[in-house]
Amino acid sequence: MWYDTATLSSPAAVKLILEVRSGPETGKKIEVTAGHLVRIGRTPRSDIVFRNDAHMSGVHFAVQSDEHSCWVRDYKSTNGTLLNGHKIVEAALSGGEMITAGTTDFFVRVETASPEAVVVPAGASSLTRPQTRLLALLRSEFHPEFAILDAAREPSVLKVLVESREECQSLFEGTQGYQLAHFAPYLVKLTPDSPVLETLVSVGWGKSWGVYLVCDRPLAEVRKHLQAFLRVTIEGQGQVYFRFYDPRVLRKFLPTCLPEQVAQFFGPIRYFLAEDEKGGALLRFSNAGRGAGLKTFPLSSVLPEAEHGTMTEPFN
Repeated sequence: MWYDTATLSSPAAVKLILEVRSGPETGKKIEVTAGHLVRIGRTPRSDIVFRNDAHMSGVHFAVQSDEHSCWVRDYKSTNGTLLNGHKIVEAALSGGEMITAGTTDFFVRVETASPEAVVVPAGASSLTRPQTRLLALLRSEFHPEFAILDAAREPSVLKVLVESREECQSLFEGTQGYQLAHFAPYLVKLTPDSPVLETLVSVGWGKSWGVYLVCDRPLAEVRKHLQAFLRVTIEGQGQVYFRFYDPRVLRKFLPTCLPEQVAQFFGPIRYFLAEDEKGGALLRFSNAGRGAGLKTFPLSSVLPEAEHGTMTEPFN
């Protein structure tokens, strides 16, 4: 719901943040706390003024945050307000979207009143014994530096990432990235004590949300490497999307690869970590030199060390 007043009296439960990603004022941040409406445009009639964007209207659009939700509304601008590449009159914001006004792009973040809190989707519960073992393996043995998570697989994925405040970026580029923000694969930087890791184990394990990577390279370098595999050419079909970040696909793909294909696919990545078919074991894929290697770590029993996994190296 929209209000005409600039300030309302309501609990500050939600904070909306717009990060300028392109245009004359790249890097600028706009914070909108609960109960406030902020008008953005080119002239002083707006609350936040972008004088150097000649393609922005005097009052181009407004954003608002209340106790439970956030919204964006176009103010009958000349060139329109785009949300993920599509013109809108009014739309709800949940975080992760891209708003475009004139030549300026605004990335949307939504935070709760407690900035350290991690939003756990409905249905999350305390960790089971297998999940506890998995979390221990990830934190003490493997130290995955990254995860690739599929927003198309589960709508909660993007919200969890945005509210976790971890460094993350879509593997899609440009306009495609804006338009498919809610359906894209996201590369997220992890730390061993990251709260989001426990959320992913508790809620996402066994549901094909994505895979984990052990790789000590910067996020930008890993992202560039992975982007090379987003499309593949299939005879008779041309180029198609390759969902290698889906554990169900990865489990079938790697055993079919020749050694040179494995080397190219892994590149700087030491291990791919994924769930097995039933979520009862952690699979560790590696470049074994003669093809892809696999080591299985059951989660049903309490084992003293990760090295007690089952070895199957290589496939070929």
